[in-house]
Amino acid sequence: MNPKILFIGYADSSHTASWIELLDGAGFDVRLFALPSLAPPVALAYPIYLTDIDARPRKVTGPRIQAFDPRPTPGSKASRAFRHIAARAPGPSRRLFVEMADRLGRQWPATLEEALANVFRTWRPDIVHTLGFDPAAYLFLRAARAYGFLGGARWVAQARGGPDLDLFQHLPERLALIEEVFRACDHFICDNERNYAFALEHGLDSSKIENPGVGVVSGAGGLDVDALAALSADPPSRRERIIVWPKTYETMSSKALPVFEALNTIWDRIQPARIECLWLVQDEVRIWFNKMLREDVKRSCRIHQRLDRAPVLQMMAESRIMLAPSLTDGIPNAMLEAMATGAFPIVSPLATITPIVENERNVLFARNLYPDEIAEALIRAMSDDALVDTAARTNLARVRELTDRGRVRSRVVEFYHALAASDRARRGESALAGSCIGSMAQ
Repeated sequence: MNPKILFIGYADSSHTASWIELLDGAGFDVRLFALPSLAPPVALAYPIYLTDIDARPRKVTGPRIQAFDPRPTPGSKASRAFRHIAARAPGPSRRLFVEMADRLGRQWPATLEEALANVFRTWRPDIVHTLGFDPAAYLFLRAARAYGFLGGARWVAQARGGPDLDLFQHLPERLALIEEVFRACDHFICDNERNYAFALEHGLDSSKIENPGVGVVSGAGGLDVDALAALSADPPSRRERIIVWPKTYETMSSKALPVFEALNTIWDRIQPARIECLWLVQDEVRIWFNKMLREDVKRSCRIHQRLDRAPVLQMMAESRIMLAPSLTDGIPNAMLEAMATGAFPIVSPLATITPIVENERNVLFARNLYPDEIAEALIRAMSDDALVDTAARTNLARVRELTDRGRVRSRVVEFYHALAASDRARRGESALAGSCIGSMAQ
């Protein structure tokens, strides 16, 4: 029997799909417990427990497993019909109709935790992999403790490079929760050395990253560098004067308004140009876009809400610049994708980024809250053909070293097989673990 892996994460995230697809053909039985979010992408080859009844797939191929409806009063037309009949039924029959209504109305669990517990009882995964701490790891920890299946599978806790650890550690109550995950998980992986060091400083046993381990690995599971490089044969200087801006939003991780200010001040010096604004969906940002930007800048912007990964990568391959200043990040996938497609990256000099790329060699640095730095970097990148073309050649070799998908896949597949083998040995040796699994099946 193939080892069973349950992933917990967002079904609409391209990172989720890209990571799980690392295991295609590797001898695993894979399912995804989807956190409530937007609809999944078009083609997913693995079963999904959908936890949001309103997240309707858009033309989806592949199996689906409906797990749970999060609405406060789950029910069905049949349930409501039986309640209507019960209200008018004679006394002896009323109870039967009420029981039928209750049974039909209880089609879904009442909470995400209960839905997740039901998956454990019915499917019994060997490995659980939580994609991010907030909310995936915290949901799993709550459910496993509430329903008694912590220890019933090997738990891999994966941290995202941005707020997961870097920001939330500054809230005492959240730091305590982070440390609780470090104690409870069986293995920990992340996309930068800084997070590994932080985890070890805050109670993570070193065996949880070494025995076995995968090292530093991007949340998307690496890039097919050859395929991305083949999207365009043109160096950046010969492409259209396009700026791709993947972070056109306001979060605790990045801010859009300083970029608006920078564009206003330098537009006369960098036009003609076009700006591809991705994920410009928040009302706050849309308001400031319309109120703050010069009319000629707005006319040169193309607004995108939600795009799948493939068209974004094609867009990068056709662009001169990838603009992604941020306040916190791991090793940004957008930066790596730009390096592979030849777009010149402008990113912020964060502690997770500066060890792997050099200013004026691979990228230009600009801090997110400093419009003057963003403006200066844009002027330089839009005017210096030698800089962007030389960087494109250098970056292609560098990104192969950092995140070649073939090498990542080998490490990840070996990692999961080692986990599955150790889990089988543990279950055979531990009567306590065996009794836990047995109780879940009851």
